[in-house]
Amino acid sequence: MKESSNLQVTVGKFVFRVREDCQYTEAGVWVSWDPGTGLARTGLSDFRQQSSGDTAFVELPAVGQVVQGGDELASVETVKVDLAVSAPFDATVASVNEALLEVPELINQDPYGAGWLVELKPAAWPAAGLLDAGTYLAVMTAQAEEASK
Repeated sequence: MKESSNLQVTVGKFVFRVREDCQYTEAGVWVSWDPGTGLARTGLSDFRQQSSGDTAFVELPAVGQVVQGGDELASVETVKVDLAVSAPFDATVASVNEALLEVPELINQDPYGAGWLVELKPAAWPAAGLLDAGTYLAVMTAQAEEASK
């Protein structure tokens, strides 16, 4: 992925980054669209991975699997929670990040880079319901402030 700038917010003692060139679901899944390949790479936002804890295990879908928006796309087991990651839109799984099977903590170390989860071939693009970075920053900030109470 090309270099991107980040928005960021501090809530309590935590700093959360939001990549400006991604779109997001309210649940903290980021999507980076590549018009050259027609694929959308997805992963967990910085807030989602930090609030979930250190990643211990990742279960990824099979390449070629067809998913509907909202269906479970991947499972991430952390020291705090078992996290079901929902598909952001209707799509076919084009590839998975097999590096996560050996080094799941990449999700925590580099959530917008080496810690990506899957690449999807969307049924339609642009996908409905995704938030731009500024809108997600506001949603995420409210979620972080609520969680810190």
